[in-house]
Amino acid sequence: MKPENKIPVLTRLSDEMKAVVNFLQPGLPPWPADGDIETQRQYYLLERRFWNADAPSMTTRTCVVPTPYGDVTTRLYSPQPTSQATLYYLHGGGFILGNLDTHDRIMRLLARYTGCTVIGIDYSLSPQARYPQAIEETVAVCSYFSQHADEYSLNVEKIGFAGDSAGAMLALASAEFDPLIDDSRLLHQTLQAHQQPCEYKMYPGTLHAFLHYSRMMTIADDALQDGARFFMARMKTPR
Repeated sequence: MKPENKIPVLTRLSDEMKAVVNFLQPGLPPWPADGDIETQRQYYLLERRFWNADAPSMTTRTCVVPTPYGDVTTRLYSPQPTSQATLYYLHGGGFILGNLDTHDRIMRLLARYTGCTVIGIDYSLSPQARYPQAIEETVAVCSYFSQHADEYSLNVEKIGFAGDSAGAMLALASAEFDPLIDDSRLLHQTLQAHQQPCEYKMYPGTLHAFLHYSRMMTIADDALQDGARFFMARMKTPR
Protein backbone atom coordinates (compact mmCIF):
# COMPACT_ATOMS: atom_id res chain seq x y z
CA MET A 1 0.00 0.00 0.00
CA LYS A 2 1.27 3.46 -0.87
CA PRO A 3 2.17 5.67 2.12
CA GLU A 4 -0.35 8.31 1.01
CA ASN A 5 -3.13 5.70 1.25
CA LYS A 6 -2.35 4.73 4.84
CA ILE A 7 -4.22 6.25 7.76
CA PRO A 8 -1.73 7.66 10.31
CA VAL A 9 -3.29 5.74 13.19
CA LEU A 10 -0.52 6.30 15.72
CA THR A 11 -0.72 10.08 15.37
CA ARG A 12 -4.42 9.99 16.24
CA LEU A 13 -4.15 8.01 19.46
CA SER A 14 -4.88 9.69 22.78
CA ASP A 15 -2.10 9.89 25.35
CA GLU A 16 -3.82 7.19 27.43
CA MET A 17 -4.14 4.89 24.42
CA LYS A 18 -0.47 5.41 23.57
CA ALA A 19 0.47 4.52 27.15
CA VAL A 20 -1.46 1.26 26.83
CA VAL A 21 0.13 0.45 23.46
CA ASN A 22 3.62 1.09 24.86
CA PHE A 23 3.00 -0.73 28.14
CA LEU A 24 4.96 -3.96 28.52
CA GLN A 25 3.84 -6.44 31.15
CA PRO A 26 6.83 -7.81 33.10
CA GLY A 27 7.62 -11.39 32.17
CA LEU A 28 5.01 -11.61 29.42
CA PRO A 29 6.39 -13.37 26.32
CA PRO A 30 5.52 -12.22 22.78
CA TRP A 31 2.20 -13.23 21.27
CA PRO A 32 2.54 -16.80 19.87
CA ALA A 33 1.53 -15.86 16.33
CA ASP A 34 2.52 -19.27 14.98
CA GLY A 35 0.94 -21.20 17.85
CA ASP A 36 -2.17 -23.33 17.53
CA ILE A 37 -5.55 -22.02 18.64
CA GLU A 38 -5.33 -23.47 22.15
CA THR A 39 -1.91 -21.88 22.69
CA GLN A 40 -3.26 -18.50 21.62
CA ARG A 41 -6.29 -18.87 23.89
CA GLN A 42 -4.08 -19.57 26.88
CA TYR A 43 -1.83 -16.63 26.05
CA TYR A 44 -4.84 -14.31 25.71
CA LEU A 45 -6.01 -15.39 29.16
CA LEU A 46 -2.53 -14.76 30.60
CA GLU A 47 -2.22 -11.36 28.92
CA ARG A 48 -5.63 -10.25 30.21
CA ARG A 49 -4.82 -10.93 33.88
CA PHE A 50 -3.20 -7.55 34.41
CA TRP A 51 -6.12 -5.71 32.85
CA ASN A 52 -8.65 -7.56 35.01
CA ALA A 53 -6.93 -6.80 38.32
CA ASP A 54 -8.34 -4.41 40.95
CA ALA A 55 -11.92 -4.87 39.76
CA PRO A 56 -14.87 -4.10 42.09
CA SER A 57 -15.75 -6.83 44.58
CA MET A 58 -19.27 -8.23 44.55
CA THR A 59 -21.18 -11.47 44.87
CA THR A 60 -20.63 -13.80 41.91
CA ARG A 61 -22.15 -17.14 41.11
CA THR A 62 -21.30 -19.68 38.44
CA CYS A 63 -24.17 -21.48 36.77
CA VAL A 64 -23.93 -24.21 34.13
CA VAL A 65 -26.88 -23.93 31.76
CA PRO A 66 -28.12 -26.75 29.49
CA THR A 67 -28.53 -25.81 25.82
CA PRO A 68 -29.27 -27.82 22.64
CA TYR A 69 -25.50 -27.92 22.04
CA GLY A 70 -24.50 -28.96 25.53
CA ASP A 71 -23.77 -27.16 28.78
CA VAL A 72 -22.72 -23.49 28.73
CA THR A 73 -21.05 -21.87 31.73
CA THR A 74 -22.37 -18.51 32.90
CA ARG A 75 -21.33 -16.14 35.67
CA LEU A 76 -23.73 -13.90 37.56
CA TYR A 77 -22.42 -10.61 38.96
CA SER A 78 -24.73 -9.25 41.66
CA PRO A 79 -23.77 -5.85 43.09
CA GLN A 80 -26.81 -5.88 45.38
CA PRO A 81 -29.37 -8.44 46.66
CA THR A 82 -32.15 -7.25 44.35
CA SER A 83 -31.81 -6.01 40.80
CA GLN A 84 -33.84 -3.56 38.73
CA ALA A 85 -32.95 -5.40 35.53
CA THR A 86 -30.74 -8.10 34.06
CA LEU A 87 -27.95 -7.38 31.60
CA TYR A 88 -26.47 -10.22 29.52
CA TYR A 89 -22.86 -9.74 28.41
CA LEU A 90 -21.11 -11.43 25.46
CA HIS A 91 -17.31 -11.18 25.41
CA GLY A 92 -15.20 -10.31 22.41
CA GLY A 93 -12.25 -12.19 20.92
CA GLY A 94 -12.98 -12.63 17.23
CA PHE A 95 -15.28 -15.60 18.00
CA ILE A 96 -12.17 -17.74 18.61
CA LEU A 97 -10.66 -16.30 21.82
CA GLY A 98 -11.83 -15.15 25.23
CA ASN A 99 -13.95 -16.38 28.11
CA LEU A 100 -15.54 -15.11 31.31
CA ASP A 101 -12.14 -14.52 32.93
CA THR A 102 -10.69 -12.43 30.09
CA HIS A 103 -13.58 -9.95 30.40
CA ASP A 104 -14.20 -10.16 34.14
CA ARG A 105 -13.37 -6.53 34.95
CA ILE A 106 -15.65 -5.18 32.20
CA MET A 107 -18.61 -7.15 33.55
CA ARG A 108 -17.89 -6.13 37.14
CA LEU A 109 -17.78 -2.46 36.19
CA LEU A 110 -21.03 -2.71 34.24
CA ALA A 111 -22.68 -4.38 37.23
CA ARG A 112 -21.35 -1.66 39.51
CA TYR A 113 -22.42 1.23 37.28
CA THR A 114 -25.90 -0.15 36.53
CA GLY A 115 -26.58 -1.63 39.95
CA CYS A 116 -28.05 -4.58 38.05
CA THR A 117 -27.18 -8.24 37.82
CA VAL A 118 -24.88 -8.89 34.87
CA ILE A 119 -24.78 -12.39 33.41
CA GLY A 120 -21.70 -13.30 31.40
CA ILE A 121 -22.16 -16.09 28.87
CA ASP A 122 -19.20 -18.32 28.00
CA TYR A 123 -20.50 -19.26 24.55
CA SER A 124 -18.73 -21.91 22.45
CA LEU A 125 -15.85 -20.66 20.34
CA SER A 126 -15.00 -21.22 16.69
CA PRO A 127 -13.67 -23.06 14.80
CA GLN A 128 -15.04 -25.87 16.96
CA ALA A 129 -18.44 -24.17 17.09
CA ARG A 130 -20.04 -23.18 13.81
CA TYR A 131 -22.63 -20.51 13.07
CA PRO A 132 -25.25 -20.06 14.49
CA GLN A 133 -24.30 -22.10 17.59
CA ALA A 134 -23.12 -19.17 19.72
CA ILE A 135 -26.31 -17.21 19.00
CA GLU A 136 -28.57 -20.15 19.78
CA GLU A 137 -26.64 -20.88 22.97
CA THR A 138 -27.17 -17.28 24.05
CA VAL A 139 -30.90 -17.49 23.39
CA ALA A 140 -31.08 -20.77 25.32
CA VAL A 141 -29.27 -19.20 28.30
CA CYS A 142 -31.69 -16.26 28.34
CA SER A 143 -34.64 -18.65 28.19
CA TYR A 144 -33.23 -20.67 31.08
CA PHE A 145 -32.85 -17.68 33.37
CA SER A 146 -36.31 -16.42 32.43
CA GLN A 147 -37.70 -19.74 33.66
CA HIS A 148 -35.54 -19.77 36.82
CA ALA A 149 -35.61 -16.08 37.70
CA ASP A 150 -36.80 -16.56 41.28
CA GLU A 151 -34.04 -19.07 41.99
CA TYR A 152 -31.40 -16.50 41.05
CA SER A 153 -33.24 -13.38 42.32
CA LEU A 154 -33.39 -11.94 38.81
CA ASN A 155 -35.64 -9.31 37.30
CA VAL A 156 -36.29 -10.70 33.83
CA GLU A 157 -39.12 -8.30 33.05
CA LYS A 158 -36.41 -5.85 32.05
CA ILE A 159 -33.40 -7.27 30.24
CA GLY A 160 -30.64 -5.96 28.01
CA PHE A 161 -27.73 -7.23 25.95
CA ALA A 162 -24.19 -5.86 25.82
CA GLY A 163 -20.89 -6.99 24.37
CA ASP A 164 -17.62 -5.90 22.83
CA SER A 165 -16.26 -6.69 19.39
CA ALA A 166 -17.48 -10.17 18.36
CA GLY A 167 -19.60 -10.23 21.49
CA ALA A 168 -21.38 -7.06 20.36
CA MET A 169 -22.43 -8.87 17.18
CA LEU A 170 -23.79 -11.76 19.23
CA ALA A 171 -25.59 -9.31 21.53
CA LEU A 172 -27.26 -7.64 18.56
CA ALA A 173 -28.19 -10.94 16.95
CA SER A 174 -29.57 -12.38 20.18
CA ALA A 175 -31.66 -9.25 20.66
CA GLU A 176 -33.15 -9.83 17.18
CA PHE A 177 -31.31 -7.05 15.41
CA ASP A 178 -29.63 -7.80 12.09
CA PRO A 179 -25.98 -6.70 12.40
CA LEU A 180 -25.12 -6.80 8.69
CA ILE A 181 -23.59 -3.33 8.71
CA ASP A 182 -20.29 -3.33 10.55
CA ASP A 183 -19.87 0.42 10.61
CA SER A 184 -21.20 1.76 13.91
CA ARG A 185 -22.26 5.10 12.48
CA LEU A 186 -24.30 3.50 9.72
CA LEU A 187 -25.84 1.09 12.20
CA HIS A 188 -26.83 4.06 14.36
CA GLN A 189 -28.42 5.79 11.35
CA THR A 190 -30.29 2.60 10.47
CA LEU A 191 -31.67 2.25 13.99
CA GLN A 192 -32.68 5.91 13.99
CA ALA A 193 -34.49 5.50 10.68
CA HIS A 194 -36.49 2.67 12.22
CA GLN A 195 -37.22 4.76 15.32
CA GLN A 196 -35.25 2.48 17.62
CA PRO A 197 -33.76 4.00 20.79
CA CYS A 198 -30.04 4.35 20.20
CA GLU A 199 -27.07 6.54 20.93
CA TYR A 200 -23.84 6.99 19.01
CA LYS A 201 -20.81 8.37 20.77
CA MET A 202 -17.29 8.57 19.43
CA TYR A 203 -14.37 7.99 21.79
CA PRO A 204 -11.49 9.70 19.96
CA GLY A 205 -7.94 8.49 20.09
CA THR A 206 -8.79 4.89 20.98
CA LEU A 207 -8.19 1.53 19.37
CA HIS A 208 -10.49 -1.45 19.00
CA ALA A 209 -11.20 -3.27 22.30
CA PHE A 210 -10.15 -0.25 24.39
CA LEU A 211 -12.79 -1.19 26.98
CA HIS A 212 -10.29 -3.68 28.40
CA TYR A 213 -7.91 -0.95 29.51
CA SER A 214 -9.88 0.88 32.20
CA ARG A 215 -6.96 0.40 34.61
CA MET A 216 -4.98 2.95 32.59
CA MET A 217 -7.60 4.73 30.47
CA THR A 218 -10.26 6.94 32.04
CA ILE A 219 -12.02 7.10 28.67
CA ALA A 220 -12.58 3.32 28.81
CA ASP A 221 -14.20 3.73 32.21
CA ASP A 222 -16.24 6.64 30.81
CA ALA A 223 -17.47 4.44 27.95
CA LEU A 224 -18.58 1.72 30.35
CA GLN A 225 -20.41 4.29 32.46
CA ASP A 226 -22.06 5.69 29.32
CA GLY A 227 -23.24 2.22 28.36
CA ALA A 228 -24.55 1.58 31.86
CA ARG A 229 -26.35 4.92 31.87
CA PHE A 230 -28.00 4.23 28.49
CA PHE A 231 -29.12 0.77 29.63
CA MET A 232 -30.63 2.06 32.87
CA ALA A 233 -32.42 4.90 31.07
CA ARG A 234 -34.05 2.34 28.80
CA MET A 235 -35.06 0.22 31.79
CA LYS A 236 -36.87 3.22 33.28
CA THR A 237 -38.72 4.06 30.04
CA PRO A 238 -42.36 2.85 30.07
CA ARG A 239 -43.06 0.22 27.44
